[in-house]
Amino acid sequence: MLRLKENRNVLCAAAWITGLLFLAACATMAQQASPKGAKMEVTRISPQDAHPLVKSGQALLVCAYANEKTCSTIMLEGAIFLKEFETRLAGLKKDQPIIFYCA
Repeated sequence: MLRLKENRNVLCAAAWITGLLFLAACATMAQQASPKGAKMEVTRISPQDAHPLVKSGQALLVCAYANEKTCSTIMLEGAIFLKEFETRLAGLKKDQPIIFYCA
């Protein structure tokens, strides 16, 4: 049982690291896609810093793929689909930390 729990923890950590390492790529794509004149601030965050923010509810974790089938194959714990994020967008505070990831 202990070995199974250790493997699960390792796999969970690996999924977090893999997903969030590609955050920079998504951020670059978002900057390129932003409307002309729109001010956008993108900050990179490490998986170690992101995990407690998401777990405590301070930050929102969003899978950046529009295709839910693709998202479901790389879904991280606590993440939501892009479509769900879009429906929540109007109700979010302007200072709400949002972490996008893709792999």
